[in-house]
Amino acid sequence: MFLDARKLPPGTQIETDVCVVGAGAAGITLALEFADGPFRVCLVESGGLGFEKSTQDLYRGDSVGLPYFALRQARMAGFGGSTGVWAGWCRPLDGIDLEARDWVPHSGWPFDSAHLDPFYARAHPLCQLGPYVYAPEAWETERARRLPLETPQLTTSVFQISPPTRFGDLYRHRIERSNNIQTLLHANVLELEATDFRAGVTRVRAATLDGKTFSIAAKLFILAAGGLENPRLLLLSDGGGRTALGNEHGLVGRFFGEHPYIDSGSFILSDPRLQLGFYYPRRIGGTDATRVRGVFSLAEATLRREKLVNCSILFRPKHESHAAYRAPGVEALRQLWEIWRSKDVPTGLARLVRGMLSDIDKVAVSAYRRAFVGDDEPVDHVRVRTCVESVPNPESRVTLTGERDRLGRRAIRLDWKLDGLEMKSIRRAHELLDAGLRGAGLGRLEVNLEPGASGWPPSMVAGRHHMGTTRMHRDPRQGVVDEHGRVHGLSNLFVTGSSVFPSTGYVNPTLTIVALALRLADHVKRVMASLPEAVEIGSAPQSRGR
Repeated sequence: MFLDARKLPPGTQIETDVCVVGAGAAGITLALEFADGPFRVCLVESGGLGFEKSTQDLYRGDSVGLPYFALRQARMAGFGGSTGVWAGWCRPLDGIDLEARDWVPHSGWPFDSAHLDPFYARAHPLCQLGPYVYAPEAWETERARRLPLETPQLTTSVFQISPPTRFGDLYRHRIERSNNIQTLLHANVLELEATDFRAGVTRVRAATLDGKTFSIAAKLFILAAGGLENPRLLLLSDGGGRTALGNEHGLVGRFFGEHPYIDSGSFILSDPRLQLGFYYPRRIGGTDATRVRGVFSLAEATLRREKLVNCSILFRPKHESHAAYRAPGVEALRQLWEIWRSKDVPTGLARLVRGMLSDIDKVAVSAYRRAFVGDDEPVDHVRVRTCVESVPNPESRVTLTGERDRLGRRAIRLDWKLDGLEMKSIRRAHELLDAGLRGAGLGRLEVNLEPGASGWPPSMVAGRHHMGTTRMHRDPRQGVVDEHGRVHGLSNLFVTGSSVFPSTGYVNPTLTIVALALRLADHVKRVMASLPEAVEIGSAPQSRGR
């Protein structure tokens, strides 16, 4: 059942068993796992079923660190969350990404990659992906083969790319039909309340944008609101001036991780007809939607020997090899195109249109090339793009400001910081790729990694992948949540999503978000089954006025 919170009587308190805050990839995955089960679930979403500017504006905040998007453009409110705008790139974290590496401070997950494998496999159909296979040789065909690089220090890795899956559209009716789930739309959580902060949360207070307040009482609470909103909600829950929930050791909001993306140069081809099909998205098997593509990455032995962090280098489409693609107006067109295809948050449209019109001649060239230059077209060079793992840094963080949103909640201040090891790893990866290409007689790299005012190349942009702000660790002095996602010191509050990542790898986080949500769902089922006063199967959340 879906319910618009704006229609609730003022002062309503909803009684349920499990309250899930956030209906993005993590929250919807949890709801699917709990659907038609033996306990009542209330799924709480701040937005509606589509983009709403008034709700999106609640995400406004400040960014004071490395150059970043306006925060209200960095994630998406509404049922489905940021899966409504993601590009669908999926790959599991590499085994070394989960290890405690002596050259990467604060690294290490509470479990290894083998532990996550079954959950990744279960996540694949939810993300509309192909088989859980990432060995590059499994995806080679006659027309799409890996380049024979003359170096063992690099490897080829594979991404699978979903349609992309819009969780809100694809799974809405399944959740709506469930007899034990009530989904509240336009319900904005103000704070989590706990009579004894060391015992457990008793309820969440929430409000609608028109000022109506209500609450949700439950036996167990799960925050699944994303890497910026999860820490914000914990920091807002300070009981009127006491220590915020989960923040006994001052870790909530720290270790913010992001993926820097850099247009780092060009691959100059010795043979303009060199086949690069393995490195461009292509359909797989009999699947209509899923695609795969290859990227270059540092071999595990190289990472260990040279004490580097994980990164990848990919080839941009061949039609982007023209100089027109360096024009600001073409970048504005690209952003408009992504918004039209629902891959971006629809804000700043007038500014983008003006920017596009200022370079209309180059826009025309780029549009022609996009339409008529394919991946088999002969070109003398292709642009390359790099993504790198970010080193866990306690000074890269989310805090709250004195500014308040329409609901009176303090806004976010993001201070994104990176370590020098990221750029060292990027430079070394380019050196090795250049040597491998030259050694095989395939061409060479022209690298452009000159720093700008921020110390990073001007082309650097973030992936809008918000990680690490409620990190997972068995030791409460090193993490906000334990290995099950339970907030240290609280018996019934859990957090899931990329905010619990102790480290980031270089891969897009959504597949791991879904895998962790599946893992948490299994744990919550066991916890709920062990509680006294079993709930009758099929009973829905109940509401009552106060």
